Amino acid sequence: MYYFDWAGSRDGLVGWVEAVRAECERQGVGFMGLFGPSQVKFNWAFMCNCEGQEHYHRMLRELRMPAEVTHAVIHYFWPEKTFLRDLPKYPPAHFLEPP
Repeated sequence: MYYFDWAGSRDGLVGWVEAVRAECERQGVGFMGLFGPSQVKFNWAFMCNCEGQEHYHRMLRELRMPAEVTHAVIHYFWPEKTFLRDLPKYPPAHFLEPP
């Protein structure tokens, strides 16, 4: 997840989103779209699906960061495989029952 602030025009944002999408396609990174996050701290977020952190950074290195991106943070989400064996137990049935 790539959270960022945009201080430019709508047309500029559309152009940058298209540049990111095109580079993702070229690098084999799954571009899942542009999102308006619920966090007040950031204006926008990209969500991507890739093989790993280096794969994502390889894609980012090829992009020229526009001056309109005033602040950005990347969050990585990895699947938790050790928890999966207990997943059918969660949430416990009593969590779903009305009070």
